[in-house]
Amino acid sequence: MARPRVLLTGFGPFPGISDNPSGWLAETLAERAPSLGLDCELHALVLPTEWEAVSVLMPRLCETLQPRVMIHFGLSERARSFRIERSAYNRALPRADASRKLPAGPAILADGPGRLDTGLPASTLAAELNARGHAAITSRSAGRYLCNFLYYLSLEWAGRQESPPVALFVHVPHGAPLGGPFNEAQLLHGAEDTLRLVLAFANGRLGATPMADRAAPGFALSEARLNAKEA
Repeated sequence: MARPRVLLTGFGPFPGISDNPSGWLAETLAERAPSLGLDCELHALVLPTEWEAVSVLMPRLCETLQPRVMIHFGLSERARSFRIERSAYNRALPRADASRKLPAGPAILADGPGRLDTGLPASTLAAELNARGHAAITSRSAGRYLCNFLYYLSLEWAGRQESPPVALFVHVPHGAPLGGPFNEAQLLHGAEDTLRLVLAFANGRLGATPMADRAAPGFALSEARLNAKEA
């Protein structure tokens, strides 16, 4: 039986951010794959933080790889933990990308639904990460910049497949040298455990609990505070 393909993505620099840890995470996870003992085929790509490039590369990459699991990492300057994103919205902020270009329009897909949700039990995943020593919360908004743009395209593609793959976006904070809560080792360990847990869910070993779609009180409070600051 063929091993499931896993697509990991991160982003490169963008205006105001010259060092994006999400790209490093995706590449390093793929490099460490042989030592992790995971029964999967890992593919990693650092995407340019550009509207047009993502709109072209993401669908093409999905069609070529046909991944069973997609995990996208992105930087949130406001985050103080791993943020498990529940949803992507059909909206694009008119903000310049790394090539100084704006999105094609206010909607990602003209005829697309207003919101798409991951099939993963976000609260269960956040709770499992916290139990492993990684600060994590759930979030209802991935913002309106390229993180949300990529997530929406990923979820939309997944929803059109006969056997929909698992798709997830995880926002990570800055590393400790830039005032973030985690050093590189902690970021990488948290990302590794996220990958393990998502694979477990995809393989049916991490099921949704009755609380899967409802954040615990501590998560909900943090989520509300973060979303109040979202772009």
